[in-house]
Amino acid sequence: MELSQSFYEFCKEQLFAGGLEELRGYAAAGLVGEGSECFGYDDDISQDHDFGPDFCIWIPERIYQENGGRLEAAYDALPETYRGYQRSSSRQTLIRRGIMTVEGFYRKYTGILHIPADTKEWFQIPQGFLSVATNGAVFEDPYGEFTRRREYLLAYYPEDVIRKKLAAKTVAMAQAGQYNYVRCCRRGEWESAYLAGGEFVRAALSVIYLLNKKYMPFYKWAFRGVETLTELRNAAVDLKAFVRLEDSSKNAVQKRILIESICDEIVCELRKKGYSTSNGDFLEPHGNSIMSGIQDDWLRSLHVMADYG
Repeated sequence: MELSQSFYEFCKEQLFAGGLEELRGYAAAGLVGEGSECFGYDDDISQDHDFGPDFCIWIPERIYQENGGRLEAAYDALPETYRGYQRSSSRQTLIRRGIMTVEGFYRKYTGILHIPADTKEWFQIPQGFLSVATNGAVFEDPYGEFTRRREYLLAYYPEDVIRKKLAAKTVAMAQAGQYNYVRCCRRGEWESAYLAGGEFVRAALSVIYLLNKKYMPFYKWAFRGVETLTELRNAAVDLKAFVRLEDSSKNAVQKRILIESICDEIVCELRKKGYSTSNGDFLEPHGNSIMSGIQDDWLRSLHVMADYG
C-alpha cells in the first residue's frame, strides 16, 4: 500500500499532463480491490506474482467515454520501475489496476450500476465481494463519487439483511457442527466429519464477521481478518483450535467441546444484541428466533438457510 501510494505521488503530475490536467478533478486514486496488498496482507511470499508499484484510477463513465483511452495511454507510459520494484504486466494486474470507471468497478462486485436500493439487492451481494469492494485505501478523491459509494457500502448491510444472514449461518452451524459432526464421529466417518467440520467453521466465521458488522473476505484470508475484530475473540480462538485438531477418535470429545464453547459464546452475543430471544444451547431455535424479527416480507418468506454468502 505504501509503495503504491508513493508511486502515485511520484508520477501523478506526469499522468495528468499533456491536456489531461482537468481530468484530475474527476479522478479518484487508490488501491482497492482484489489481491492481498489491498487487504494489507502482502508479505515476501506475495511478491512472486502481481506485485509492484501500481495503483487504481477511477473516473465517472461519462468522463471515461471521452478521455479514457488517452488516460490509459498516459498510465501505460509511467515508469516501468520504481524504488527497485518492477511494475507487473500480468493479465491479472492489467485488469485489477490502472484506469477504471467508478460505475464499472462497483458493478463488478455488486452486480448493479447503482448503490443497493433495497434489501433484496443488498442480500444478493456476497460478503466476500463487498469485502473486496471496500478494502484498501483511497489516496485522493476530489470529485467524491467513488468515496460516496464506498462509504455507503462500508455502512454495512441493513438490519433485516444482517438478520437473514445470521439466521442462515446459525442454523448451518447447528446442522453441521452440533448435529452432523458429532454423528459422523460416532460412526467413525472421518471424511464426512471433516466436511461437516469445514461447513461449521465457515458458518461460524461468517457469524463472527456479521456480529462485528464487517464483511468476511475470501476464505484464505478469513482467519487473518478475524484477528482484527473486537467481538467474539474467544470464539475465533476456539475455531482455530478446532481446525488444528485432526478428525479422529482421540480428538472427537475435545472437538465437540470446542463446538459447544463456540456456540455458547455466539448464543450469548445474539441475545445480548437482541437478535434472539430463544433459550438453550442448540443454535437452530436461535436461527428461527432471528428470522421472526425480520420486517421485510420478501426476506422473511425465504427458507431459513437461504443466503448468498
